[in-house]
Formats: sequence, C-alpha cells, structure tokens
Amino acid sequence: MTAIDSTKAQPFASALSQWTRTGPTKLQPTIPGNGSSPAGDQVTLSAQAKGLMAGGLEAIPAKGGPTEFAITGLPPANSDPTDDYFAKMQKYFEDLNNFTKKTLGLGDRAGVTGVGLTGDIINVMKKAAAKAGIVEPEMPASIKAMKEEREARSASEPEKEPGPGMKGTSLITLYMPEDQGGGQVELWLDNKALDKLTDLSAQNVKSSLVDLMKGDGKAAAANAAIDNGIFGKAFAENAAWHPEFRTPKARMAYFDPSAEPGESPLFMIQSKNQAGYVSQHAGDLAANLINLLKAAKD
Repeated sequence: MTAIDSTKAQPFASALSQWTRTGPTKLQPTIPGNGSSPAGDQVTLSAQAKGLMAGGLEAIPAKGGPTEFAITGLPPANSDPTDDYFAKMQKYFEDLNNFTKKTLGLGDRAGVTGVGLTGDIINVMKKAAAKAGIVEPEMPASIKAMKEEREARSASEPEKEPGPGMKGTSLITLYMPEDQGGGQVELWLDNKALDKLTDLSAQNVKSSLVDLMKGDGKAAAANAAIDNGIFGKAFAENAAWHPEFRTPKARMAYFDPSAEPGESPLFMIQSKNQAGYVSQHAGDLAANLINLLKAAKD
C-alpha cells in the first residue's frame, strides 16, 4: 500500500522508485525546490529531483497524510535510457492526474487543489486508467538492476509495516485551498467491500447515503461502529498526525442494505473543515467512486 499525491513533485519522484513504505507521515508532502506549485496540476522533474531520487533520500513528512515513503533504487540521470524513462513517467503521472480528477468529477470543480490516493484504490485507479489507454512505462533493465542492487544493500534495514487499519482501508483525499477553509475532504473505503461496491448502482448509492452527524441513536451507533472497526483502527494509527480523522464536522456514509444496526459502513465521506462541501458534493462523489470501481472491473 502506498500513496500518490497527483499534484506534488515529491510523490511523483517516489512513484518512480515504486513507493516503498517506511512508516506514518502526513498528507501533503514536501515539494523539492524545482518551482512546482502545491496547487498546480503539472509535475516537473528537475535535475535536483533526479539527484534526490538517485541519493535514496527519505521523504520528509509534511502536513497531510497517513504514510511515509522512502526514495530508493534510482540511478542518476546520466544516460539516455534513464532520461527517456523519467520523461515517460512524468507524462504518465500527468495523464494519471488528469484521469483521476476527471473520473472523480473534479476536472472543472473550483476549490479542490489536489487529490491524494492511499491504499488499494491506487491500483484500482491505475487499472481503470490503463483501460483508457494510460499505461505505466516499463522500467528499463539498467534501472531495474540498480534498484535491485540498492534494495539488496538496504535489506538489513527492515521497513516499518503499516498497521491493520491502513492495510484494510483506502483513502482518497481532496485537498482544499486555505482561502476556502483549508483542510481536506476524505473518502474512506473498506478494502473488503470494494468488490461489493463495484456491483452496485451508482445512483442507488448516491441516494442511499446516511448523514451520521444527525445525532440520533442510529447515527450514534454507526459512529461507534466506525470508531471500533477497521476505520477506527486507521484513525488510531494516524492519531499523532491526524486527530481530525476522529472528529469530522460532516460524515456521509453508505451501508450494506443487509447490514445489522451498528455495523460499519462500506465507505464514507467526511471532513472537519469542509462540512459544506461534503453536504453539497457527497452524492456526486459517491456516484463517481462507484463508476471508477466499475471502470477498473475485469
């Protein structure tokens, strides 16, 4: 499980090295000094960024997300095959970024400055993109060999494994601009429910969202189930970085129609800073999420 932030240069660099996990971090990664804007849609890879990748430096945590990744196994950009690969990967992630925004219905929506993906939903997005003709370039043999050699040398330093909460969930994060309240909107999914969600009607899911901030007995029982279930485990694993995961001001959820009272939802959309955005757009986000899952289905 890894994270992609589709508008940030550092995750793009991490992507080139296959996103190896090293432990918890925050959502908005640090941007290398290459002129990239945190709010921009384009990703550029400067000589400095290539040098960072070549050095195997660890990503520095910055405000925002549940996992941290080290940059490993990439050679310096001193040969044509390497430069060609970097250029192709840059184009791939630019296309994947645009595909992600379009698929989630965010292409023309003001107020969302970036999208982050964590967990199994990454492979879902990449699979759907591949079916639309956006295919990840193959890593050249020379880079594979150097990557494997570097990984072999670092085998004595075991990576910190994610906890069961982050292993069992996926997260889509919509970053919001400071002048509109900042923070993020979070789409949390139970990975075990992905196949079931894929077979559902997008419109039925959209019309069946439950407002869990109403304060009635059913909402209280559902929120307790969230805190005590797989989502609550993910929140606990990230409590030091994201206490807001447990204290949203808006939370809309979809439950299995056959679920017993007090069971956790299959997915939910929540935010502490953007309650109005959730109230206005949760239905469309839910429908687009289901359509994404369907687009990736074999």
